[in-house]
Amino acid sequence: FGKSNTIQTDYVVYMDELASFIGAKPNIPWLFLTDPKLALEVYFGPCSPYQFRLIGPGKWPGARNAILTQWDRILKPITTRVVGSPLKPCLFCSWFRPVVISAVSIAVLLVLF
Repeated sequence: FGKSNTIQTDYVVYMDELASFIGAKPNIPWLFLTDPKLALEVYFGPCSPYQFRLIGPGKWPGARNAILTQWDRILKPITTRVVGSPLKPCLFCSWFRPVVISAVSIAVLLVLF
């Protein structure tokens, strides 16, 4: 097989460059003036394809909402189910364990010393 020449580039830099070429790269300073919440999410949040749908060709009206709710969609699948309230603890169990642990510890210390 022949030698392959693979060109590697950073995803974010590559996407920003392509978006600049077609006029779809969001103007962050303008976003800070017009929609600060969205600007903070675009600037500090994960780089998602939604941000390239805010302006330019292929503009999508739902892009803003998709950007603002992307963390909800990321965290929803990995959250566990809601656990109900635990059973009533028995009165006997709440004091029995410390007493037994203390007694065993004292017995071990007496045997060793």
